[in-house]
Amino acid sequence: MRPARRDVLRAAGAAAVLGLGTACARIPTASPISRRTLTGQTQPGAPYVRALPPPPDATAQEVVAGFVQAGVGSEENFAVAREYLTPEASAAWDPEALITIYSGSQELKVTESGEGRLAVVLKAVALLDEHGVRSVLSGPTSREIEVEVAQVDGQWRLSEVPDGIFLSEAAFETLYGPAQLYFLDARERHLVPDHRWFPLRRGASAVMEALSVGPSDFLDAAVTNRVPRTLGGSDVVTATGVDGTAQITVPSAIANLAAGPRSLALAQLEASLQSLRSLTGVRLVLDGQDVTLDEQNQLERTLPGHRPIAAGPTGVISLADNGAGTPAPQLVPAFAEIAVAFPVIAQDGVLSAALDPEGSTVLIATADDSLPLRVAATGGSFVPPRVDDAGYVWTSTRSSPGVLLALSGRGPDLDAKVDAPWLTGREIRALDIAADATRMVVLSTDTAGARVDLCAVVRDSDGAPATLTDPRPLRTFLADITQVVWYDEVALLMLGTEPTSEQRRAQIIDFSSGRESLPALAPGTDRIAGSVVAEAVWASTVDDELLRSDGEGWTMVDQKGHDPSFY
Repeated sequence: MRPARRDVLRAAGAAAVLGLGTACARIPTASPISRRTLTGQTQPGAPYVRALPPPPDATAQEVVAGFVQAGVGSEENFAVAREYLTPEASAAWDPEALITIYSGSQELKVTESGEGRLAVVLKAVALLDEHGVRSVLSGPTSREIEVEVAQVDGQWRLSEVPDGIFLSEAAFETLYGPAQLYFLDARERHLVPDHRWFPLRRGASAVMEALSVGPSDFLDAAVTNRVPRTLGGSDVVTATGVDGTAQITVPSAIANLAAGPRSLALAQLEASLQSLRSLTGVRLVLDGQDVTLDEQNQLERTLPGHRPIAAGPTGVISLADNGAGTPAPQLVPAFAEIAVAFPVIAQDGVLSAALDPEGSTVLIATADDSLPLRVAATGGSFVPPRVDDAGYVWTSTRSSPGVLLALSGRGPDLDAKVDAPWLTGREIRALDIAADATRMVVLSTDTAGARVDLCAVVRDSDGAPATLTDPRPLRTFLADITQVVWYDEVALLMLGTEPTSEQRRAQIIDFSSGRESLPALAPGTDRIAGSVVAEAVWASTVDDELLRSDGEGWTMVDQKGHDPSFY
């Protein structure tokens, strides 16, 4: 009786890996790479990795090895990889369900796992789901893939395989590239990025098709999509200009929209296509003319602020262009004569918030003194506040009841308790809201350890928040994380402990390129702040020393302060 079809990979422990010393075949991890013209909808200049068909009279182990490596050949619906399968298995196999990205630094192994069954053991480093969402594993993880073999006309073929394909890190980096799909926030004022990975051979077609399908689950309830679901990607008309710029004809599904929605859809489309690194430039063409979005309807990427601030001995001080011995300017008059902690200012430079030094009171004021100082929340232990451009100050008690506080800069009548049931019972260490006023990152911990979650704020069309979406956990590389803030639109800055050295470290975690460690921290560093726009990172120590880094080291500044931030 044929075993039930297995979905995918089951983790193999160290004992299973060590048990493959006999009767196993070793698979070379390198694949030949060449370039040629591809058929079908293919991005000009896209790289091609050659997949090899099964040789005549290949052993069962060679067929298994060949199938794993044939995942590099996506042409004609993975036709070469299907040659390794029986007709029944080929009809049932879904190659686009999952990509397992494995380390090429070690040889793969094939071994017998039972009668008519073989297993491949590899070191997985990341997974890519059918929507192009990549999950990076904490480190190379042993995975065992079981297949069933049978003979067809005297040749070994695979009669049962898991859905998906397998790519080495080198092959994945050759064949796939990162991009952002841009959707609209609830007020339709900001572009909200949804980070994905796409096959370079499809380029613009893949991006446009994914835009029409819609956002990732964690964003779905929080954003608007003006790109019609009927758009698709198969009919994308692309030409290459003399300067190498891709000229893309606006699909009729967008061209036929009313003026307002069409402008928003074009803004989404243009920003999404421009994020494809494989394209040197993008020009949208409508009725033979280049599309130019008027300034009134033009939406820009939302990036973190570039002006550094900190809490001084009293008040909120500017760290921009401070001369030696010159008192730092006070930025929030209502805070000028009192001691505060963890100050923040909105990017428009008006709404400001801070905690009292004990962290038990949330204070709200304005930099232009247009509103009086307000004690917005008291009687708890609060996480450092963050502020969005919809006029809300975000915080939480450290012991979470499953809600966050969104305190309005316009008055207590508009304060909101924002439901986040998945945080119930957890200790909140930090939170930060992106410049798009939609995506939020939350650092929390319980008995299982620290966790960093990416979620989104569901708002009404006026910007009033109601709930947080279910989160997408983010893989972390540091232990004992105490702080996480947005550094770029798809990058975070984290402060924690390096597990192997047990040293305090700061890292930039980029959703595309991975992680980058900053220079070794000064002793006693307890807070950091960074901005890709400012091209700088600031830090403070428990002794109120302020330091600045451009990536090469840390320079102490002649100014006492703590808890740096950017606006």
